[in-house]
Formats: sequence, C-alpha cells, structure tokens
Amino acid sequence: MESTMADALAVHLAELLKLLESQDHMEDIIEAFNVLMNYLKEMMRGYENNEMYVLFTKIEQWKTSIRHWYYFEPESTPKDMIIENCEKLCDIRFSSNIDGDEIVVGFDDEVQTLLDQLTRTSTKHFQVISITGMAGLGKTTLARKLYKNPLIEYMFDIRAWTCVSQVYSKRDLLLGILRSFIHDCIDETYTMRDEQLGEKLYRLLKGRKYLVVFDDIWDCMAWNDLKIYFPDDKVGSRVVFTSRDIDVSLHVRASITAHILRLRTENESWDIFQKNVFRIGICPSWLEVVGREIAKKCQGLPLAIVITAGCLQNKWSLFSWIEVSRNLHSLMVRDPSQYMDSLVLSYENLPPHLRHSFLFLGVFPEDYEIPVTKLIWLWIAQGLIHPIGNRVVEDIADGFLRELIKRSLLMTTKKTANGQIKACRIHDLLRDLCLRKAKEECFLPQIYMRVPSQRPSLVPAIHLSWAMFKLLDQLVSERYESLMILDMESVPISIFPSGVSQLSNLRYLAIQARDGSPEASISKLVNLQMLIILSRKNIVMPKTIWDMANLRHICIKGGENLIEEKNGCCSGLGSLQTLSQVSPHSCHNIFSRTPNLRKLGFCGPLISNLGDLEFPNIRSLKHLQKLKLSNTIPYPELTRSCNPLMFPSNLKKLTLSNIGLDWDETWTFAWLPNLEVLKLRVHACVGEKWETSDTVFQRLRVLKLHDLDLRQWVSSCDTFPRLQCLVVRHCLNLESIPMGLGKILTLDMIEVSGCSSSAHYSALEIQKKQEQEGNCFLKVNATNNVSGSRSEDLTEQPTEF
Repeated sequence: MESTMADALAVHLAELLKLLESQDHMEDIIEAFNVLMNYLKEMMRGYENNEMYVLFTKIEQWKTSIRHWYYFEPESTPKDMIIENCEKLCDIRFSSNIDGDEIVVGFDDEVQTLLDQLTRTSTKHFQVISITGMAGLGKTTLARKLYKNPLIEYMFDIRAWTCVSQVYSKRDLLLGILRSFIHDCIDETYTMRDEQLGEKLYRLLKGRKYLVVFDDIWDCMAWNDLKIYFPDDKVGSRVVFTSRDIDVSLHVRASITAHILRLRTENESWDIFQKNVFRIGICPSWLEVVGREIAKKCQGLPLAIVITAGCLQNKWSLFSWIEVSRNLHSLMVRDPSQYMDSLVLSYENLPPHLRHSFLFLGVFPEDYEIPVTKLIWLWIAQGLIHPIGNRVVEDIADGFLRELIKRSLLMTTKKTANGQIKACRIHDLLRDLCLRKAKEECFLPQIYMRVPSQRPSLVPAIHLSWAMFKLLDQLVSERYESLMILDMESVPISIFPSGVSQLSNLRYLAIQARDGSPEASISKLVNLQMLIILSRKNIVMPKTIWDMANLRHICIKGGENLIEEKNGCCSGLGSLQTLSQVSPHSCHNIFSRTPNLRKLGFCGPLISNLGDLEFPNIRSLKHLQKLKLSNTIPYPELTRSCNPLMFPSNLKKLTLSNIGLDWDETWTFAWLPNLEVLKLRVHACVGEKWETSDTVFQRLRVLKLHDLDLRQWVSSCDTFPRLQCLVVRHCLNLESIPMGLGKILTLDMIEVSGCSSSAHYSALEIQKKQEQEGNCFLKVNATNNVSGSRSEDLTEQPTEF
C-alpha cells in the first residue's frame, strides 16, 4: 500500500515538475498544483499533526506567489522545495510502515517472459525453471515478485516457498513447503519421518496445479532428494529455482534455459537508488550530481545500491552525500570478496549503538526468517540494549530494528495487519559481512548447532569459547556456567531439564519439553529475563518464580497453565512485561505483583455460570496494551460481555477466541478508548447477523474476523471512522462485506480469503466502486481459494504475542 500511494504521488509530482521545468502555461501549472495538493490532502487524511500543517503551509505559500514567479522569477523554480516537503509528508504518513523490500528495476522483460512460461496453458507438462546470477543481483526479489503476482495466485491451486541454502535438511525443506499451504500443521506432522512427510506432500499435490519455489539452491542434491514427491499430472505445475550456480539448471534438467540476471545499467542503478532513498523516487536537483556518482560506483549491483541508499535516507545535506561518495570505493566486480569492501561502508556509517546489534545478526543461519520478538529479546539478553531515560528497553530495541531496516541492512519478510514488523531476514552477503566484522572485532565468536527439526536452534554464549553441547534428558551444565542464552526451542525432550538451574548467568531460556513444568530450583536463575516454554501438557509454574525479580517475559506456548501463588509478602515481578497462556484460576491475586505487564494472555474457563464473560481484575494494569482471551469451556447459549471498565484504559489490542458472545455485545469493545486492533477468532462471537448501526469504534485501525459463523454483516463507515485494515478469513457463511465500509477515508486494505464467492466478489465490488469515485488508495486482496489462504497463520511465530 505504501509503494502504491508513493508511486501515485510521484506521478502527480512529476507532472507538476515537468510543467515547471518547461515553464508551460501558468493555468496548466496551477491545475497540476491543485491536483497534487488534493492528492496530498487525501493521502494525509487521518494522519494530521502540527508538522504536517507546517509542511502544507510551505507548499501552499508558493501558490499565492505563483503569478509573481511565473512572470518575474521563472529561473528560481520551487521544484526542490516541493519535492522535499512531499517527501517529508510521506515520512509522516508511512512512519510506522517499513517495507524493507528491494525494488525491482530494469527487469520488465524478464518478468513478462517468466510469467508467460509459468502460466503458459499450451504446456501442460511439469516444468522446472531457474533464475541464476551472482549474489546481490535480486534473484529472490524477482522470484518474490512473480510468486505474489495476481495472475500466479489465480492460476495455481497451491503455491509454496522454501529456502534451501548451502546447509539444508530434507526434513526442513519438506516442512517448509507443507507449512506454506497446509491448513493446519498439527503436532503429528512434526513427528513424522522424512519419508512420511514426502508422501504427505505428494498426496496433497497430486492432481492439483502447483508452483513451488526453491530459493537459493546451491547444487542439485536438494532437488534430487525431493523430486520424487512432485507429481506430474499434466496440469501445468511448475518448480522455480533461484541459484548462484548457472550449471544447476543443467544438473536438474530444467525444462527451459536458465534466466541469467545481469548487472543494472547506469540509468537503472540511478532509478533504484532514487526509489530507495526517497519514498516518491525523485531526487532534488542539488543532490542529483553526487547521487548519480554514488549509484555509478555501485557498478550495477542492486544489493550495493540499496544498502548505500539506506545510508542516505532522510539526509538532506549535500555534505553527507559527498562524504558517502568519497568513501565508497568502486570495487563492484564479479568476485564477492572484492566488492565486500563496498558493503563495509554501510557498517561504518552505523552509529556505535547499532553496530553490535547488527553484528549479532550473524548468529542466525543463512536464509533464516528471524521472528522480530525473538530478535529483540535476544538483543536484550545479550546485553546489547541499554536503558535511555524512562524508555522501556524493548521499545529501544524496536527502534534499533527499524533503523536497520530503514538502512536496508535487514529485509522485512512478514508484517502484521497494522503494519508492524513480524519477521525479517538478512541477505547472505550482509550476513557474511557480520561474520567478517565480528571476527575482526572479536565480537562473540560463535557457532550454530543445527538440529533435525522444523527450524534451526540458536545457541550463542558469551565469555567462553563456543562448544557443541550434547542434548540429554538431563543437561550436563557444568561446562556452560557462563552461558547467557540457551535456545532449545527446536529440540524436543521429555521433561524440563533440572540441570538448567545451575546456569546461574542465564538470561534467555527456551525449552521444548513434553512435560514443561519447571522445578522449584528454577529460581536459582536469578539473572533470567526471558523464559519460553513449549509443552504438550499443561504447565505448573512453581511459586519460587516470584523470587526471580529480573524476569521480563514468561511466554508459554499452548495449554492452560497455572502459576502457583506465594503466600506472605514478596517483592513480585516488577519487570515482567509478558505473561501468556495462563489460566484465569491462578491469576486472581497476582497482578498487584506484576504492575508493568504490557502483554497478557488468559487461557481457560472465561464464562461464568450466568453466561457472562469473566476474568480476573486487570484494571490496575495501567501499562497493559495487548490482551488475549481464549475460553476453553464453551457455554451452551449466547454469552454476554463484561463491563468495559474491567479493561485497562490503555489497552490497544484485544483478541478473543471461543467466547461465544452475542454479536450485540460487541458494543463493549467500542467503549475502550485506545483500542486499535480487534481480532475475533473461532467462535469469538456467535450468530448469523452483526449490525453495528448504534456502535462507533472510535480509534480502531485493524479489524480481523477469523472462522466465524457470521452470515449477514450490516455496517457503515460511521462505525469504524479510522479503520485502516480489514481482514476476513474463513467466515464461510458470510454473504458480503458491507459496501459502506469502502467510504471510510482511512481504509487502506481489505483482505478476504477462504470465504464464500459472494463475499469475495463483494470486496472486489467495493474496490471497483471506490476507483470509480476517484479513490485509488484502497487495495483489495480477495480470494475464495480456501486451500491456500492460511499460510500467514501457519507461519506465525508463537513468540509474536
């Protein structure tokens, strides 16, 4: 959505600049100026602030003197002032929306050729297509562009994506493909042998038209291991490889000659550079000469162009640009070892406080999709984030993450519906840079332990040389007394290991155990800040947990879990911010001891005998922003909501599951003054009709409806005046999306998936009508393909609370 708006703005701006440059008829200039201003006003609706008004005033002031300029000072064109202020308005509008994606420029012909080959109906046979070229040319970006193309989504019943890399396991590849499209990866899936997973994949693909992308494949071995699981039913199925090795296409007997990507031309390089420095893709004239020189020195390698551009975002000083140009050496040749020095500039331009946070990214395996919450917690546990004033360190770390993404040192791979970053990844060459600089600076020498599971395990340590540890039911811990981070989240064991309590310096602990209940001795971990537990059984947290004053996050994944209360006076957990999946039965008297909670999840009986939503008193939690309510004992009749005063006033995000509320009871949530995100999932509300005529969700920005039996939805733009994103998934009975929602001025996106055809078409009709009325901002993603619509949910990391 951001790129669409910025591109449209660029078109209007370019038209005005063209008229100014040619000093065309004054009336034409005024008309183009008015068109631009009207677009800006629509774009900024709902994002008004003092800075915005100042910028608008600067632009509009020129309009009052346009005739004077036209007749008396035509040489003093105001175009640079307009460009700069439009760019700053975009920064306000999209400040919380960071794409982090590489921009594809100069590959229009390749995109069209590959689209034709992928969708060609005359060729029904199974085909393998490869995209090859040196690192940093944009192979993955091009493949992503194809993968997300609406025509591809329409033509293929199943789409799947998996990263291969140099070190891979057959099991990980199979699970990665299955998770891309399967409805629900149940526990049994992860316990299957490799052959069973392959057979499952074969059965699911059999008879269906599929597209599977193998990203970053290094040799033919991976394909040889898996090709027997890809049936050829003569329906036009395709497999796409991206690889640095041109010969891979020969070894895997690709059906078509490999598409070899080239370096960009000077003009293409300049185009990429502009679009990555400036949201609207237009450079002011006083920066253009040095900007072109910088782009030229990158010698056509997109990765180098994008990263260098990241160093200059939001910098309007000519001196800053000259400094970058002077320090950027023209070493971009086909040997990666020679052009790595050019990438070092991006590291050297980092502020000191960001350098170690960047180097830490080298601990993740190649092509690993990094959950943002996990990364932030690891940074904190490693001691890389330091308090600043009264700010919470998690917020400081989030700022670090956004800065790295803005500088193109990290790429966003998943975002939440309201634009927050959920997962990211680092390019292979930048990961190599991390490892190289970490070695030079003696920063945390470390290695990985790769375990046979669905994702890699991270085992960093500090103050000691790295060594592989042997996983047993009892962890032999004496050798790891200085360990600060222990991540066994991907290693299934039988019980919570008692030996862990000897690791007195531990700050981050993630365990996957069949019986995940810790022993009382866990309180010996006096420095522990993050405790993550996966278990198939309900967990009981011992009362000694209340002695662990440094705990910041208790994240339990799955189950209905208890926390034993501790009688008498105790200091409590004043630093605790996250507490998830806890039974309401164990939380009646604990919140006075956890005053700084920001995220809370109840899982257990939440309906009273009288049919009312009921949970422990959390009104005192002044900092609580996210609340999940998951009921485990259904009530036989429609339930009623609770008094809105039971919710903390600062609550921003609310998720309900299996509550069984009458739709009329949703008025309660409209009274929450700061609620921005509302998720109603799996029988959260029950009934065929939801009418919202008397309800106003004043500040709601995101509304998600999942797996509900709703049939009729009657609503208007007045109910959700600030809504930006609507997501409706697997509401099979829903007849249509209310047409009136299209009139919401702030609405950017409607996503409808896995619903009826009528709901799907109604969403498209909303978009069509809005386009007819001149609204080009609304993006609609609607598909009634149930089989491929849950990929986001399946890959959602549980730590993303």
